[in-house]
This record gives sequence, C-alpha cells and structure tokens, in this order.
Amino acid sequence: MKSNKVAVITGGGRGLGEATVIDLLLQGFKVVCAEHNELLIDQVAKKINKEYFSSFLPCKTDVSNRNDVKNMYSMALDRFGSIDILINFAGINRDKPFLELDDEDWDSVMDVHLKGAFICCQEFVKCKSQGTAHIINVSAACGIQGRKNGANFCSAKGGILAFTKCLALELSPRIQVNCLIPSAVDTPEVRERYKLDTKEGLDSVISGIPMRRLGNTEDVVHMIRCILSSSFTTGSTFYVNGGEYMS
Repeated sequence: MKSNKVAVITGGGRGLGEATVIDLLLQGFKVVCAEHNELLIDQVAKKINKEYFSSFLPCKTDVSNRNDVKNMYSMALDRFGSIDILINFAGINRDKPFLELDDEDWDSVMDVHLKGAFICCQEFVKCKSQGTAHIINVSAACGIQGRKNGANFCSAKGGILAFTKCLALELSPRIQVNCLIPSAVDTPEVRERYKLDTKEGLDSVISGIPMRRLGNTEDVVHMIRCILSSSFTTGSTFYVNGGEYMS
C-alpha cells in the first residue's frame, strides 16, 4: 500500500500511535506526529531512518487546546501542502474507584479523549475543504462493556463511538469516518496494567482470547492500512482483539 498522502497521528509518541507513525512512513506516507510529550517525540525520531526525515514532521501538541491543534495543522500544511488522514490515538488514564474520582480526574480524561478528538476532527475538516479524506478515531472495548475503576476512561471511549457515527453521517460522502478498537495488544501500557510480565497475568489474559495469543502492533497497523484502502466504508467499528470481545 504505497502512498504519498499526508497523515496526522495524535498520540504518536508511544505504543500503537508510535507504531502507526513508523508504519505509515515505511508505506510512503508523509506523517505528522502530534504528541504532547517532547521526550516521546525525540524517542520516535531516533527510531526513524534518515531517509524518511523529509516525510516526518514532529509537533508538540496538546489536543485539548484548540490553538495548539490549529498550529499543528498550519505547520503540516506549510510543510506538506495538504492533509488527507487523521488518526486519533491521543489518550490518558486516570483510573480510580468511582467514589475516589475527583473533577480533575474526570475532566482531564474527557479533555484529551473526547474534547481532543472533537477539536482535532473539526479543525481537520476545516483544513480539508476539497478532496476525499479519512478519519480514524480510536476507542476501546471498555467503552462498550465498561470496567472497574474506569468510569471516566470508559465514558470517554464510549463517547468516541457515538461521536464517530455522528461524523460519518455529517461528513459523507467526501470524508470517511471509522472507529478502531484494539484490545489485548502487547504494548507497554497493557503489559503494565495486566501484569503481563508474570505468568499468572499473561495466562489470565490469554485464557480469554479465542486466538490464544496477545495481539501485536503489526496486527493493528494492518487493520489501519485496510481501513485506509477502502473507499466504501464509513461509520464502522473495527475490532483488533483476537476475538476477546465480539459485538
């Protein structure tokens, strides 16, 4: 899937966002890595071969700040001339038991996940006045089924699902908007949350996966390539989870 299109990846400094940045560069895309943490941006840059530097634009961005997002898109347009794809990975966790959550725990998670997706999508559409485009929002299975100690995170991810469908209805046929739900994928965050470095933790997770293995970043980026290659898919939700959750 070789391409010369321009993709903006929010939360591109770690985990699946980082893997997507690197994969799309290898596929020939020009890529904007929008990340709030400058240290993570530097770490991604060190992993990229020099031959791809001309196609890579790192940009420190707080997705919940509209001026930051506008500046990021302005830099992308100045550098590459157009923007064709937006993939929203940016997110944070503030997990606590429900009665221990405070306003900051709630607001910070909503600001990054839901408000951030809203701002990034809205400003993207304003920039994309002509031509076709793709938006991929990233949700989570807990946005459908919930989980303990995650009322803020799960609510935000559930909101992403509804938000995606609303955009698909409003922006069709020119802009396709879909949702990706990766789960049971071996990333540092998942490894820490479920104690996958222990046999007990790993066995506990794998026992609930019909495919009997953890997913990897390649599984996710292959699905992203598939979504981006489609011209007749919008408002859909794509699961990459080895059958752990089936809708």
